Amino acid sequence: MYQIIRIISFLVRQFLLPNPFINIVDANYAYIVNLLFGGIFVRLAYRITGSWYISRKGEWWIGSLGFLINYTILTFLTIVISKVIQDVLWIAIVILVLTVLLYYIENKLFAEKTMF
Repeated sequence: MYQIIRIISFLVRQFLLPNPFINIVDANYAYIVNLLFGGIFVRLAYRITGSWYISRKGEWWIGSLGFLINYTILTFLTIVISKVIQDVLWIAIVILVLTVLLYYIENKLFAEKTMF
């Protein structure tokens, strides 16, 4: 099951999700910016998923699916925010704040054990 979700996740991220930077920079440079800064979304999605997912043998597909969902949320948040706000610094600040909120919300909703 994990291998299937992992492949679907890769295909969705590569071919179905829009470029989150299309509204921030010129369309000619959006692909390059995505190559340079798109890895930030991977790290953020991984950390958000890690706030509640505990790796267990046979349940790796849950983490992979959670990662895909979080990556998709971050992508669409960036697109929506960049349509409203034009300043790159403010876009980054709003995305960072929303990422922290998403981290804590998912941790409270899905984590088995929390420190709080």
